Amino acid sequence: MLSKLDRYFEEVLCTVFLSVVVGSVLMQVVLRFFFHSAAAWAEETAVYGMIFAVYLGATMAVRDRAHIRITLLISRLPRAFQIFSVVLADALWLGFVIFMIVQTTTYTRLLFNVTYQTPGLGIEQRWVQMFIPILFGLMLFRILQVYWRWRNDRFEGLPL
Repeated sequence: MLSKLDRYFEEVLCTVFLSVVVGSVLMQVVLRFFFHSAAAWAEETAVYGMIFAVYLGATMAVRDRAHIRITLLISRLPRAFQIFSVVLADALWLGFVIFMIVQTTTYTRLLFNVTYQTPGLGIEQRWVQMFIPILFGLMLFRILQVYWRWRNDRFEGLPL
């Protein structure tokens, strides 16, 4: 069960959020074209669904090591430099993710001091914004998971 959760967590949630986007936009088009009306919440739902899908897609790419890398140059280096360059790039990425967790958490805390409701859905903005540091935390977990698995494989190959 945990292995399936580990493998398909991001895919399932990303599919759900992209379905929300498609459903919201399709409903909005039908309402505007056929009924000359619009749902106030549909556009906002599509925007939030897209934002969550993008962050989940980035997390999925971290897990699968699918981010863009210039491996042609790395493959021509000696093994020690290959490992150094990949680990250095990941350390910089890790630093960025930690920075974003700190900054988005600070911003989300500020939202708990004010009342700001989303205009279409009427929910507090803090609950929506709270997902951003959580998703960066998931990215951090996936980066560390890649290196944990590389260590368990006795550092065979590269952590790609």
